Amino acid sequence: MVHDVSAGPTLSIIVIPLVGHDALANCLDRLPLTTIECIVVLREGMGAVGSWEERYPWVTFVSAVHQPVPLRRHCGVRFATGEVVGLIEDTSWPDEGWCTAARSVFADPKTAAAGGPVRIAAELPNRYRALGSSEYAAFLKDRHSRATNPSLQEEIPRLPGNNMAFRRADLIDALGDDSSGLFEGRVCTKLLAKERRIVYHPQMSVTYAVCDRHNAALATRLHHGRIYAAARVQGRPWISRLAQLAKTPLLPIVLTARALGALRSFGGLRAKLTILFWLSLMESAWALGEAVGALTGAGDSVNEWR
Repeated sequence: MVHDVSAGPTLSIIVIPLVGHDALANCLDRLPLTTIECIVVLREGMGAVGSWEERYPWVTFVSAVHQPVPLRRHCGVRFATGEVVGLIEDTSWPDEGWCTAARSVFADPKTAAAGGPVRIAAELPNRYRALGSSEYAAFLKDRHSRATNPSLQEEIPRLPGNNMAFRRADLIDALGDDSSGLFEGRVCTKLLAKERRIVYHPQMSVTYAVCDRHNAALATRLHHGRIYAAARVQGRPWISRLAQLAKTPLLPIVLTARALGALRSFGGLRAKLTILFWLSLMESAWALGEAVGALTGAGDSVNEWR
């Protein structure tokens, strides 16, 4: 693989398959594989490394059997050599200009991380449109008037987990000796504490386009809520845990309301009501997970992040 250095810093893209198979192939087919370094970190059941290498000789395939997403991300970072490291998932397909935008945003030496808007494919069944709205409400393309201005960039406090890029040196520094994996929330917190910039770039756009059955399951939403709350209270006194717990009864309403803005683009009333139904169930499961995480920590829930 030869990096294309004509358009800014060298770029490595790490693809984390959540579904694999055709979803992964469709994602890879949208990347300029001959001009970037691309690394795919496979789980079990996603096909043999050799067969993927025959199909995509420009791509480095790594097997990380039974590893959750944060550890697979970290694994990919260890293989990456580019000055900028992008991380996407096979359920979310990058727009044509993604790589150019990801390079250009790091022209500012103060920028340590960047992300962009998430579009939810109209063809997805309502349950998965609800999942996309739940996961990426703050980054949905239709929610942002700024998305209509391709030159407008602004600082943000966090990144969408399916659409992010880091300056590799800053990322390695933020990860440090942490062996638990790459959690974007933790990394962003450390970067901001060091007064590094996290930037929203409207042209770093992806389309959430694949049915992800595992992550749409209510049990999985509970596990993700537990992971989130456990991270929020880690190392804090019990009073902080109880304060986090006290918020959980209102979370289904708050989280559902946060995602409601996406419904405007989701067709007729019947579709919107179905999406609202799934949203309320998913956010209720998440809230229950937060209650468990606030009291007992993450437990084995991170292993369900796959």
